[in-house]
Amino acid sequence: MVTQKNLGSLFCEMMEGFLIIDSYKGTILWANQFACSTFGFERKEFVGQHFTRLFPAGSEVQAANVLNEVVCADGAFLTQSFIKRDGSVLYMDLTAALIPWEGESSAIVAVLRDASERKELEELRLESERLRSFAELSAGVAHHFNNMLQVIIGFAGLAQSELKVAGTTQISKKLEQIIISSSAAAAAIKSLQDFARCAQPDGCLSKNVVNLRTLAQRAVELGKLWWKAQPESNRVAISIETDLEDCYANVNQEHIVGAIINLIKNALESFKQPGAIIVGTKVEKDEAIICVRDSGMGINKTNLRKIFDPFWTTKGPRRSGLGLPSAMGIVKQNGGDINVESLEGSGSTFSVRFPVTKSPQPENYGLASKENIGPVTILLIDEEEKVVESLSAGLISKGNVVYTASTVEEGLQVLETIEVDVIVSDEDFQGASGWNFGRKLKSHYSALNREKPPLILLTAWGVGEITSERMLNTGVDRILAKPITIEKLVHNIREILSEQI
Repeated sequence: MVTQKNLGSLFCEMMEGFLIIDSYKGTILWANQFACSTFGFERKEFVGQHFTRLFPAGSEVQAANVLNEVVCADGAFLTQSFIKRDGSVLYMDLTAALIPWEGESSAIVAVLRDASERKELEELRLESERLRSFAELSAGVAHHFNNMLQVIIGFAGLAQSELKVAGTTQISKKLEQIIISSSAAAAAIKSLQDFARCAQPDGCLSKNVVNLRTLAQRAVELGKLWWKAQPESNRVAISIETDLEDCYANVNQEHIVGAIINLIKNALESFKQPGAIIVGTKVEKDEAIICVRDSGMGINKTNLRKIFDPFWTTKGPRRSGLGLPSAMGIVKQNGGDINVESLEGSGSTFSVRFPVTKSPQPENYGLASKENIGPVTILLIDEEEKVVESLSAGLISKGNVVYTASTVEEGLQVLETIEVDVIVSDEDFQGASGWNFGRKLKSHYSALNREKPPLILLTAWGVGEITSERMLNTGVDRILAKPITIEKLVHNIREILSEQI
């Protein structure tokens, strides 16, 4: 039988924390010096504390559950945060088991080991995996973007040549191809920007109701680009197909796209011979589901239990073993879960499940009022001369009056003498920003006791997550991503003005 005298001689000077806990009451009966100093207590005040004192408020793992697990299963192991007396947090491994104890039928011995360095190492490796995935996807997008640029340059050259011989019908077709290819290139860059935000450790934390069909389609396109960017020797002929239905969930869209990409990459890496991957979305009862099904090698029963363990992989030293754990973490963070079904030699199906939500209702901006808006006076500010030239020409062609400036200072000078209905500005200037311009506009019109014209910012960096509070504080009414068509810009201008009627 274990006694306090035995414990004192065996564990008092050990460089690990040892606790004896009452298995019924949950109070600490004994603690060695290392445990006391680690948690910042004197032994006389540490003994008698309840075990729950060591668990942070809101901890996912509850102390009572740990105690129950030890009693019912004769042991427990977990790694999580623990709280010191001063409120600071430690990341520790806890191993606990039942032992016979003097004067009691049994007690719980808990061994605590510092796991902070391992946690930092795991976070570093996870960050390395995000960067590696970002580099791989960048290569695929760059490949696709260069192809689109080639189409744009080629058709622009043909259109230029045909202008000399006035072949207007053919020129129109070439220009249409330029627009299509430019839109495809812009979509590829947007996907890369989305994934870049997803790869940031503290980026993109907000959620909104989105169509999982759209997210799955974006992930498929990025997955195809990544696969095409792999060396020919590493690739086999694999088709990626879709079976998509509309289904809505309240999630962070950039994170979920990243999770689906990881599942697609995992499926692509499971093939040793030609096959197919099917990515689907559907609604079943009260769940919105994303399925990634492959006809690859499949997973045996032994390995099936390990696939979500960090750093575990059967794909060789060049793989990190973080793709599936990362996907699981993202899905859990967004209130969902991942299930997997697999048979060795018969492929695998990963099902991502979220609580289903209703589709968002389209907002009614009052089309009649927009139609009644006449010519609009616009101030257009951008330091890129060709951007100003193309946008102003397009806006004028739609019946608007356009004043232009290349800097924030020039724009403010125009506003001193000209009244405008709306301001369209680039978000990024050398030595300034559109957000700061918005603040200056608020101050300028406030001093004049006049209402500020709506301000639309155009950004080439991707819209990302922007709070309504920031928009309000900076005087920005809307932010739109470049490249943008004249039709879409005019629609947004008239939409903002109609809201003010």
